[in-house]
Amino acid sequence: MNKRLWIGVGAVILLISGWLGYHQLFPVSRTVGSLVPSGALLVLASDRLQDTVSARVLRTQISLRQLPIFDEARQKLDRFLYSTADSATVLKFVSGRNIRYSLHSISKTTLDFIFYVPITANDQVFLNRLTNPDPRQYRVLNHTFAGEKILDLVARGNEPVGSFILTDNFLVGSVSGILIENVAKRMHQSLKLTLAEPDFHVDGDHLAGLSVRPEVLQSLFSNVGSLVRLFLPEELNLQFRQSASRSHLIGYAVDQIGGRRDVAALFANQAPRRIQHAYLIPQSTATLYHIGISDAARFGQSLSNLLGSASSDFLRERFNQIKSETKPLYQSLGSDILLCRLESPTGSLRQILILTAQDGKQLANAYQQVAYRSGAQRVASPKSYLGHKILLLNVPELPASLFSSLFSGFSQSWITQHGSSLIVANSEDAMQDYLQQVQRGAVWTADERQAELLNTTLRPANFTAFARLNREQTNVLTSWPLAWQNLLAQPDPATGSPALANLENMAYQASYGNENIQSTVVLGRTTRRASSAVLNKLLLQKKTEFNAPLISAPIVTGTLSDNSAQFYAQNNAGQFVLVTPEGDKLVQNNTDGPIRSNALGADFLNNGRLQYLFMTDRTLYIADPVRIRKEVALQAIPLPKGIDVSFLARPRGSQQRNMVALVAHKDGHIYALDRQRRTFVRLMTAPHKGPLQLPFQVIVTPTGMDILGIQADGTLNHWRENGTQYPHFPTQIERTNEEEPEIRFVSPALLPPGQAQIRAITDEGQLLTLNANGLIAKRTQLYRPVRNGSFGLFPDEDQTNWLLLRTTDTEISVLDQQGQRRFDVRALQSGRNNVRYHRLGAGIELISVKSGGFTMLYDLNGHIVNDRPIPSDFPVALQFDERTNELYILSGAQQAVQLFSIRLR
Repeated sequence: MNKRLWIGVGAVILLISGWLGYHQLFPVSRTVGSLVPSGALLVLASDRLQDTVSARVLRTQISLRQLPIFDEARQKLDRFLYSTADSATVLKFVSGRNIRYSLHSISKTTLDFIFYVPITANDQVFLNRLTNPDPRQYRVLNHTFAGEKILDLVARGNEPVGSFILTDNFLVGSVSGILIENVAKRMHQSLKLTLAEPDFHVDGDHLAGLSVRPEVLQSLFSNVGSLVRLFLPEELNLQFRQSASRSHLIGYAVDQIGGRRDVAALFANQAPRRIQHAYLIPQSTATLYHIGISDAARFGQSLSNLLGSASSDFLRERFNQIKSETKPLYQSLGSDILLCRLESPTGSLRQILILTAQDGKQLANAYQQVAYRSGAQRVASPKSYLGHKILLLNVPELPASLFSSLFSGFSQSWITQHGSSLIVANSEDAMQDYLQQVQRGAVWTADERQAELLNTTLRPANFTAFARLNREQTNVLTSWPLAWQNLLAQPDPATGSPALANLENMAYQASYGNENIQSTVVLGRTTRRASSAVLNKLLLQKKTEFNAPLISAPIVTGTLSDNSAQFYAQNNAGQFVLVTPEGDKLVQNNTDGPIRSNALGADFLNNGRLQYLFMTDRTLYIADPVRIRKEVALQAIPLPKGIDVSFLARPRGSQQRNMVALVAHKDGHIYALDRQRRTFVRLMTAPHKGPLQLPFQVIVTPTGMDILGIQADGTLNHWRENGTQYPHFPTQIERTNEEEPEIRFVSPALLPPGQAQIRAITDEGQLLTLNANGLIAKRTQLYRPVRNGSFGLFPDEDQTNWLLLRTTDTEISVLDQQGQRRFDVRALQSGRNNVRYHRLGAGIELISVKSGGFTMLYDLNGHIVNDRPIPSDFPVALQFDERTNELYILSGAQQAVQLFSIRLR
């Protein structure tokens, strides 16, 4: 009896257990996590992503729908829902629903979303419209896959709109039918195969949640150094909210240390800090890395342990070589280690390392001792620039040897001391650019919105990685995998531009505890969008009138946007006039004629200020501004006979400390201005007489400076700094046969930065590519229209890029580097035209076309930037202020100098 009883009880328990187990593995009502196919790259959730946002809000603050990934998810769902219902019906359906989206890889180059919309019995009317759309526009097909009914929404022309599945609790859809079939397959798998579902809190304080797989983080940060990947947690589960300034969205996460204990040990007992020395971060910083230190000695010991076991053989061996000299250096460190990667129009790496110090002199000495231990040669004396002594330590990768591979990219170290901080640059040009920005106050603390970002939005952290997206030649998107580029490059139907254009700043911050990593992701922008009322409108900011007509273009000194810039003007009485920011017109002196050249800023007098050099027909003048006394001291140096007075060049990279400017001679020679002797000396001699086509090119090399210049008859010169020419130079470019017209050049040759081949074009349109030995590698004859016209290479003003130009007396055509037409400008005034190519930073590239007394500005697609012509008797000066997205134009016309502005974005 007892035996039968126990058998019966066991059978009942077994049945109950089986029933519970079955429903646990295959529940009737499944969660979102059980529907998401395996391999999701990320999962996001929000109840406000589909909300409408006013145009004013989109201009003045960041919205969730403006973030690239969120925007792409929103567009996919909108395209599906708005196909079958009007806006009011759709908005009513999605309002307040916590909708989830998962991103999946379809192929190596394609990513797409699945959306999961919660539904109830009250939604039956809308669902009926979805499954039975207007037959004049759409139809619904269906097929069965893995035992589930899949519905396919198709437009009238058989274009697929999307596929979806209706469960008891969810509408699951996607543009991709493959992904929906994966959902169907998922619905018949055990829940034990489901990954842990992130617990997103979407409420009044939290706008959205985002969970990212570690492989995604690895791929998106693969371009910025191996150490950055080590700082990241193995998974991020972020909860987004609005920042106090409403200019950024902030995502918070607390994740387990996992395999990041080595990095956590680096910051053991280091209190998280804000950036203390933001006044040393230059405005042109595109990428910033910050390490906060509260205990320098302990940090140095942890860093020594990390570098002593580095995976890189080079770093490990180098550190063993310098280890005995590192302790004093680490102990003298201050609270901030800052690595600034500056915006680079050429794509070259321009880096500044800022080491704050408790004792600046001790830190500088310790850094030099480490360099000498690494094999650097002792230099007799440092250079001087803007009141700073600059020393070259010619040893590779010294910062990486001291602070890990995150700080690589220093083929040499140019160092100087600024206050108590040690400044290290990877080139002399980067150091000079940095010191100029610091001197004129073009730093982050001088920008109100950037200061707010630093002091309010970013939080104290052990590590911060910050990137300003879409900077010139530093666009983060181009370094991402192709599938991500294809996803994020899709334009928004409402604006025509991808959502990435709305995002300016991206930051990752981390603080490390014993068990967890506290992460913060910051996304947003510090500049405001322009309203349509002012976008591209030419606005007059200031007008300064003179009693006599101007005879040359005004010279700008400083930044036009901050109301502190003064400029110089010349009237027809030969008076040199200083115009102060307050509008005062102060006659300083007389010149012997109109200014013919560009103005070149240089520390000629070595007095800690920039002087401005320019030429008249007979004289080079040095204008030394003294702002306190509101005066300009003019000094004059006679020009040698035969100097071409239209162009002054900076001797970038020169190892000769006294050379401050370069000019060309009508016989093809290059002369240099010697600061000490205060005279011009011949630096390069052309074997064949004939003027150079200006501008000649100054090229920075690891050993100094090269100069490339072509003469009208096709003689191409390539000089070293010591005056000798490279082997096989000068070379003579000749015709391939006698039937061709004579070779003639009316524009310069160019060795594009970072490339090995020289480019030139004849006036008849034969585009030439030459190897480093001067031999022609390729000839391409460009299309010549019926009308006569001359072809020319069209470099930008800083010779960082080039286009092609075809000109006649009344027309110009701007061509790309392959010779394909970009746009034309017609009906110009014969003989009164000037065309210039401007690369202004922050991705802004413009063509200015002056014809007669007016100038028009064009982007590279030929769209006119200014809504009305700019009065101008001379070529205009342009500056772009990326803080406000405004273009500033200084123009001289008749008896006035006018300052205009245009809001570009």
